[in-house]
Amino acid sequence: MTKNLFSVPIFFIVFRETLEAAIIISVLLGLAEQIVHDDRRPIVAAEPNSEEKTSENDSDSVVKRRRLIRKLRIQIFLGAGTGLFIAFAIGAAFIAVWFTKASDLWKKSEELWEGIFEFAASLMIFVMGITMLKMDRAKAKWRIKLQKAFDGSKDQGGGRTGKWVLFILPLITVLREGMEAVIFVGGVSLGQPATSIPIAAIVGLICGFICGFLIYQFASRTTLTIFLIVMTNFLLLIGAGLFSRAVAAFEENAFNHLLGSDVDDAGGSGPGSYRVQGNVWHLDCCNPNDNLNGQGWTVFNAIFGWSNNGSLGTILSYVFYWIAVIVSLVYLKWKEGRAKVLGVESAAGMRRRNRREAKQEDL
Repeated sequence: MTKNLFSVPIFFIVFRETLEAAIIISVLLGLAEQIVHDDRRPIVAAEPNSEEKTSENDSDSVVKRRRLIRKLRIQIFLGAGTGLFIAFAIGAAFIAVWFTKASDLWKKSEELWEGIFEFAASLMIFVMGITMLKMDRAKAKWRIKLQKAFDGSKDQGGGRTGKWVLFILPLITVLREGMEAVIFVGGVSLGQPATSIPIAAIVGLICGFICGFLIYQFASRTTLTIFLIVMTNFLLLIGAGLFSRAVAAFEENAFNHLLGSDVDDAGGSGPGSYRVQGNVWHLDCCNPNDNLNGQGWTVFNAIFGWSNNGSLGTILSYVFYWIAVIVSLVYLKWKEGRAKVLGVESAAGMRRRNRREAKQEDL
């Protein structure tokens, strides 16, 4: 039941995209307060010889600032809600069309299509996991970007234009994140039953909102970095499992063609149900496809790609996936100038070293 009603990869994909959108919205909310409080221009027009009314004007100014902050927050949430609605509509239409109009195409070669989509999903998760490590830097980047946009709007058209900037930016941002989620979820869901999508997507959405709110309220950058590292590990574990399962699906498709069209009617997981050539292990227990005793192992299959049947292809694909992750992380760290590879330093590393040497000379 777990495999049919809840898709773990879809949960983590929706959770990741929701969390990124929540972080950006939290930056917008903080920026709205910062802009209003840092704005030195008087909200209430000053009257000549009004020294006696200074305290009253200050209190009125505080009230009006609070109202302005509330209006800006409403604009931010309206923009985010509009973008989320559009993304949901597009995603629902895409998934509905696939499962209603293209189901016959799926049934003709189920294992082949399952392997293709799991392979594509593993590559998507690979990219998402690597970029997720940089999400803690999104706050500073978006704060600078939004501050420039807001300052430019105030120079051109006053507060109203700035208010609409805080509506349009979250709309575009959430729409972009939502479309990414639609693409990723669409790629993963094509290899899974339709019943596994709604609950996983809703739970991922709720968890993303909750974690985004907690990060906005309490988390420092250090805490956020640790949190993102842990989540990236889970995401890459899922990606490695999907990559291994994709290879297993390709091998199963080839084995089914070798035996003939009636292979699925045999059932079971004993001798004759798997290809002995290239097989490393086969356990009679721990079968995630066993509807009677495989519920617990189904969870491990969904999260880590576990299978009671291990071949050279599935094992090596799992190992190579992690080697690719390690190489990518080392390259990114080298490219950013935070490490040397075989004594070779990148251009960014040279610039960082020159800045450090310049600071030491100044001291």
